[in-house]
Amino acid sequence: MDTIRILLVDDHQVVRQGLRHMLELEADMEVVGEAADAKETLTQVELLSPEIILMDIKMPGMDGIELTRQLLEKQPSCKVIMLTLYDEYLPQAIDAGAVGYLLKDIKREELIGAIRAVHNGRSPLNLSLSRDQLAEFTAPAESKQRAYLSERELAILRLIAGGVTTKEIASQLFLSQ
Repeated sequence: MDTIRILLVDDHQVVRQGLRHMLELEADMEVVGEAADAKETLTQVELLSPEIILMDIKMPGMDGIELTRQLLEKQPSCKVIMLTLYDEYLPQAIDAGAVGYLLKDIKREELIGAIRAVHNGRSPLNLSLSRDQLAEFTAPAESKQRAYLSERELAILRLIAGGVTTKEIASQLFLSQ
């Protein structure tokens, strides 16, 4: 049986200890180290070569998202699973290179399953994330771009694309030129 080598990264010692105790009950998992901040994490990754890193987002100094970015530049073979209290950082975490995003209220069995899923090449997301968050993240590129424009701006763009002049746009939308 393949042993999954795990590094725990969280600024709260009690969280790391609880995770270590829980994960070491699994025959196929080994917690190879712990880290409380970015500097410690980078050192531990270099020394221990973990396969999977359970990473908190909110930490003093460098946050887990920027740390993930830097970490994966140096060690692209590592797989980072964000394990956090915050549900709003999903897009940034995935953009930084995290392969999983779980909330700390996850059940033990779900966490164990998620680690195994990542080890087997899948990307778990916590099911308690809101539909709006998941929909926003998975929306097609054109709808993401539109989200930054107001309805009025979109109307103006449509008219411009249709070849309407500035004067005609102003008249149709009751605007000054």
